[in-house]
Amino acid sequence: MADGDLRARPEFWPVVLLSVALVAVLGGWGSAAYLERTRREPPCAERTTLRVVTAPSIAEPARRIAGRLAARERCLDVLVEARESADVLRDLARTAPDAWLPESTLWLRRARAAGAFQVPAEGVSVASTPVVLALDARTAARLAGQRRAVRSGADRAFGWRVLVAGRKPPLPVVLPDPATSPVGFGALVGIRGLARASDPDTTAAGAAAIMRRLAPRTVSPPGESPPPPAGPGTGESAVVSTEQRVLLGAAAGRRQVAVYPPATVPGPDYPYAVLTTGPGRAGATAFLRALLAAEGAAAVTGHGLRTPLGAPPAGVPADTRVRTGVYPPRRMPAEADAVALLNAWGGVHLSARMLAVFDVSGSMAAQVPGSTETRLSATVKAAQGGARLLLGTSQIGIWAFATDLDGDRDHREVVPVGPVGPRRAEIVAELGRMRVEPDGATGLYDTTLAAYRDATRNWTPGRINMVLILTDGKDDNASGITRAELLRELRGLVDRKRPVPILFIGVGPEIDPAELREIATATGGRVALTERPSGIRQIFFTALAEFSCLPPKCRR
Repeated sequence: MADGDLRARPEFWPVVLLSVALVAVLGGWGSAAYLERTRREPPCAERTTLRVVTAPSIAEPARRIAGRLAARERCLDVLVEARESADVLRDLARTAPDAWLPESTLWLRRARAAGAFQVPAEGVSVASTPVVLALDARTAARLAGQRRAVRSGADRAFGWRVLVAGRKPPLPVVLPDPATSPVGFGALVGIRGLARASDPDTTAAGAAAIMRRLAPRTVSPPGESPPPPAGPGTGESAVVSTEQRVLLGAAAGRRQVAVYPPATVPGPDYPYAVLTTGPGRAGATAFLRALLAAEGAAAVTGHGLRTPLGAPPAGVPADTRVRTGVYPPRRMPAEADAVALLNAWGGVHLSARMLAVFDVSGSMAAQVPGSTETRLSATVKAAQGGARLLLGTSQIGIWAFATDLDGDRDHREVVPVGPVGPRRAEIVAELGRMRVEPDGATGLYDTTLAAYRDATRNWTPGRINMVLILTDGKDDNASGITRAELLRELRGLVDRKRPVPILFIGVGPEIDPAELREIATATGGRVALTERPSGIRQIFFTALAEFSCLPPKCRR
């Protein structure tokens, strides 16, 4: 019998009516239960928006967890922003997020050293990734074939003892600059361990020798990620990197292998730091709990990272040689030990952290005798030549000064402090665009104090920290501070353990050498005078070598 005939029969209608009634009752009960539950849940008196800034390497799992938390917490919105830790550090004085998740505890320490005391010295680790030596898979196969012995993760043909500490390694090793990279810093700890294992009585000298061999291939990557290793052919290299970078490279089709150091070294430990003291603090704490819960661990290990205790990433390809067992992370050394290690690095790798301040007052338009150049154009040309010769890992920032250049401030930032390498052409171009302020006087004292405050606040271990001031005159800003006030302020800022000498380069006959010498001496600096700006470049590099002697061995 057809379905239509069945439904047409009278005895079928009671069944249909009962079914409809049952659906209606159930639907009504469900609606009533929903409305009752909604009435019981208090409405949001105020929505909380939590702003979390993370290192790019953990941003993806952090966003995933943030989305799940916001779905559970009706009154909480979690915004996750990926930013390089160096950029966050620079902006902390102006604006701070509610929570910060950098890749390393070293960034928290650096923030506090720069005066951001709302940042804790230690955070809660939510992930980790070991420091490894990354090799192109073809390079690893070639080296292993030469020795006919392949041992997973500790190949005698291409282990750390051969490639990092060897006197004649079979290929060069690229090292992220330890002064700015937590990965490079971890390598320094490994270098010291290798030197100690070789000869405990000459650990410092042995470590310095290894550092000196690695220094020429030190790089300052624009972010936290080291470059990938190069395979056989032109420029073949190994790279000090992280386990996560090896796994992400493999996922992108780049065949790499991870070679672990003989002993664990400190690596990225992803410390979560709550910075807000306002209503967002409860939300920041809830986000931390979510990161540490099982769903947080799954998100982290699914992105090539390990848990805080070193549980392995998910889905490790066997040909990467990434270890699939637990790899407990090593804690960062004490701050004093870390600074001493970075100063040892600075002693063999003459890299500067310099704020260069250029006088653009009206007198800098004067012509240099026997030349068609003005004082400013000749000074700029010499500075451009120096910028081309600086190590790529050096950091430089540029200010111009006269009087009232930026509102009532006598100075203006031209180039923010950052690595020279990726910005060399930009720095040279910005110098070339510098122009004289025809009516500007010489606001020397106010500018010197502002530059010194900035340099001491952002002092960086492992660098020759200095302020370079190029001027052709003496202070003539009637509304500025006096020389006595400047000297008193400078003496209060000087820290012999964190030296920042001022180097004055005086151009032209109007200079008052005694004035500059008194100011420079207060900071452990020096003064150099030159009639011709063409001599500036040689003066600078001579001073750089002179200032390279770092404590505790010596101090000017």
